[in-house]
Amino acid sequence: MGIDLHNLGLLAHAQDRGVAFERTVGIGRQALFVDPPELARHRALRGLPPLREPAPPAGSPRYFEPLMQQWFGARTVDSVDASAYEQATLLHDMNLPWPEGQPGLGRYDAVLDFGCLEHVFDFPVAWRNCVALCKVGGHLFHSLPANNLSGHGFYQFSPELFFNLYQAKNGFELLGIWFALKADPGHWWKVADPAAVRHRVTLRNAHEVYMLVVAKKLAEVGPLPPPQQSDYAQSEWLNPGTRAVEAGGRSGAARALAALGVLDAARLARERLRALRESGLGLPAPDYERVDVAALLRRAARA
Repeated sequence: MGIDLHNLGLLAHAQDRGVAFERTVGIGRQALFVDPPELARHRALRGLPPLREPAPPAGSPRYFEPLMQQWFGARTVDSVDASAYEQATLLHDMNLPWPEGQPGLGRYDAVLDFGCLEHVFDFPVAWRNCVALCKVGGHLFHSLPANNLSGHGFYQFSPELFFNLYQAKNGFELLGIWFALKADPGHWWKVADPAAVRHRVTLRNAHEVYMLVVAKKLAEVGPLPPPQQSDYAQSEWLNPGTRAVEAGGRSGAARALAALGVLDAARLARERLRALRESGLGLPAPDYERVDVAALLRRAARA
């Protein structure tokens, strides 16, 4: 659990959009995983003062409190964990609902889930705890595994989930969802909303991909129905008669290929070519829009 270069950029982008960090809580005490040269480049890009940090004990990580206080204006920086092994300020198992009498409910301007909820079995309860900790007008941040990270935690997440959770009817404003590739620190990929483009926004590639999410809490959130995947909530699924279906489920060309006995071989060749084509750093348009992170965050250019 921690703040890497992509997560640091996400915090900076949110800061530019007016997000407040006066009271911040990390789900897990966030370590700082930005190498000194990368941190120096970010500082120069943003016109920031040097970061003053206490020297950590040998073998211990650098934690996020100085960074949040000095670069993001936080006055309170708390952290939640089920164990005291990293000296979190609030002890709670996120598999369990946040107790009414325990401090923290509705207190925080920013709730940072940078690499935590994939490790919590009861994700719906853990997500509701994050929402409960966030005050109305505050913001929730997620940075979670999305692709090629099987075995890292219990789950990898689809953008579809957060597009469905962070809707206005549920009491939220979604500021954005981006994919970030570990192998490409200079770019993000803004993800299209499946409900807006009316098809599934999928991804397969050969790189570790993280999903970055920022959402604003507009109101106290009551009981919510389970989210329904967008294409199952659209009229074609609810009313199958609205979509013309080819008799027999295959086009004429497909039936001809099947009769010749080459349909399966053609499909296999197509899938192998597709896998090779999509294994690089680029993600397919129009479902993904490439973002130059340095251009997005460079303060001098906007001054």
